[in-house]
Parts: sequence; C-alpha cells; structure tokens
Amino acid sequence: MAILRAGPDVQGRPVSCANDTSSSAWPWQYIKKVNVGIVTHTGCVSTPNGDVPVTTSTDSNDSTVETATGDFSISSSGTSNHGTTIEIGFEFAYQATQSFDIKITYNGSVGGPLPFFSSSGIRFFDSQMTSPITGLPSLSGSVTRTLPASVVPAVYFATLESAVAIEFPDDICTPSSGSANASATLGLEFL
Repeated sequence: MAILRAGPDVQGRPVSCANDTSSSAWPWQYIKKVNVGIVTHTGCVSTPNGDVPVTTSTDSNDSTVETATGDFSISSSGTSNHGTTIEIGFEFAYQATQSFDIKITYNGSVGGPLPFFSSSGIRFFDSQMTSPITGLPSLSGSVTRTLPASVVPAVYFATLESAVAIEFPDDICTPSSGSANASATLGLEFL
C-alpha cells in the first residue's frame, strides 16, 4: 500500500498511514472505546400509589489510543439482574494515496429470562452506513469496506451495541433472580 505520509494529530486523534501497521517510527493507531452500563434491581420503595421498584446504575466509559501491529479486535461483556448495555467501537483517521480495503467482523448476543424490554437488541453501524444492522437475541456478520484515498485526514469508525433489560418480577420488592447478559466483539482485518 502506498503511503502518503504520517500525519499529525487531528483534533486529538492520531492519523494513520493507510493500512501499514509495520512502521515503528509512525505507528498505526486507533481509538478504542468500551462502555458498559449496568442497572441492578435492588428492591422497592413504598409510595401512596403502591410499591415502586428501586434500581441502581453504574457506567464505565473507557476510551484509549491503541497501537495496531496488525489485525485487532475488541470484546466486552456484562451481566446484571435487570439491565445490561455494552457498546464497543473503534475510530481512526488515515491518509493514503490510494483506496484500501478492511473487513469488519461483528458478533453480539443478549440473554436472560423472557420477557425482554422493547429496548433490548443488538445494533452494528459504521461511518459508511445510512442505517444500522439490527438483531435479537444475537447478531453476527461482517462487512468489507473500501476506504477512499485521502490527501487530508479521513475518519472511519465502527460501533457494536448489545443491550438487554428484563422485566421486574411479579414481587417487585424482591430483587430479580434472573440475569440480563450482553456481550459484544468487534474486529478489524486489513485486506
């Protein structure tokens, strides 16, 4: 692959040179994103209109610049007794004298006791799509993308979201004994 040149950071984003991951002087870099949201059913609170479920939420958001030495993948999973959301992705800027191809592989799944909330599902999208690919309770596949030549830094991103929430039990004061499980894996292959 012909390389235009190694570029400077673009608004805090490293610029990679086409699909060349062999340079130690100008390493190929991407931004890795992993976000996990957990909602736990802890019991209930009594109100004049009856008992209302109580939940607690935790969110972890991680965004780091990684150096690629070839193909790479990102994975994450989580579980709770009410709701779990996993969002993983990567983003990079590049410059290249000619177009080049990459292959993105995605695999997401959700599970738990039925019924799921209507917000449950899996969604894959990238910067070349106009609408996401969706599925429930699993979604897997791959897409091949041709990234066009670009004299100025161009940006590509891919994201996979897996989300599941289960209904509260009939006795909303007793924390749910079921598990809402979500997992996601996203990989990039240089072609």
